[in-house]
Amino acid sequence: CLQGCPEGALKKVILTASGGAFYGKTRQELANVTVQQALKHPNWSMGAKITIDSATLMNKGLEVIEASWLFDVPDEKIDVLVHRESIIHSMIQLQDNSVIAQLGVADMRIPIQYALTYPERCPSPVKELDLSEIATLTFGKPDTDTFECLAICREALRRGGLLPTVANAANEAAVQLFLEGKISFLQIPALVGQAVGQFDGNNNTVTLENILAADHETRQKILS
Repeated sequence: CLQGCPEGALKKVILTASGGAFYGKTRQELANVTVQQALKHPNWSMGAKITIDSATLMNKGLEVIEASWLFDVPDEKIDVLVHRESIIHSMIQLQDNSVIAQLGVADMRIPIQYALTYPERCPSPVKELDLSEIATLTFGKPDTDTFECLAICREALRRGGLLPTVANAANEAAVQLFLEGKISFLQIPALVGQAVGQFDGNNNTVTLENILAADHETRQKILS
């Protein structure tokens, strides 16, 4: 989308989320969900870890962090919309309030191929998008009270330093425990939030050495 955006014309980036396996569920309904239920993604066929991240909205929190760093866009200019059909993959809003969107079928071969052939667009074996078949595209705001990981990632991004590393490491360790049946689904955001909240930040300078140390220390705390 940003290829069609002149310098200085960007107003905001809009990321879309499928909502994962539990979109619309309450915290009470999520209290006893199983690993098998969490792995039933409505649109995408992915590995276990990223499928759980989709269910917690952690994947979208990480995408907010990535978009901010990759495109030099502050947190307040990055919106997230739940888009259950997974047809629109990202959008940008320009200063004149027009919107440019990137659409395609839910198949990761498209972005992977483009990453490999950039800036060229080459023929793809992926099925063509037929909007007449889709007919309806829906959008909604994410429930960050129930799915807290998105808000936790935004906090980590705003506070900066090593906190995005801490959030990511805590999540990876917590998801591992969930997949092993050692914690509940709702304990994933609880552990991530706890790790971010308790990080002392005494040595918060972003260096490779500090990143690796923060990553290791956070994982050990969660897994111990």
